[in-house]
Amino acid sequence: MNSKKHGNESSPDEQEQEDFFHAVDCTVELLQKFDSMGLEKGPALGGALTQIIAHLIAISPDTASAMGMLSSCISNAAFHVDKCGVTHKGSDNVH
Repeated sequence: MNSKKHGNESSPDEQEQEDFFHAVDCTVELLQKFDSMGLEKGPALGGALTQIIAHLIAISPDTASAMGMLSSCISNAAFHVDKCGVTHKGSDNVH
């Protein structure tokens, strides 16, 4: 699926990259909203991750595919934190 951005058609790879980073931005906004609502980190992140993982499993062709994507995401997150630090700073600790 191609989309137009600034008059140029995006390749599927470019569209996937745009979608990835748009979802990252939306997630940062959601985490900031959790903070502004005064939610505790552990339960809020647990609830959000549970729903995202459940959705991933439900839409995946099989559990192994879902676990492969989850593993890749964990690896990407660890790399990002090691190289860039945490982008979302909260008011309390995750328990």
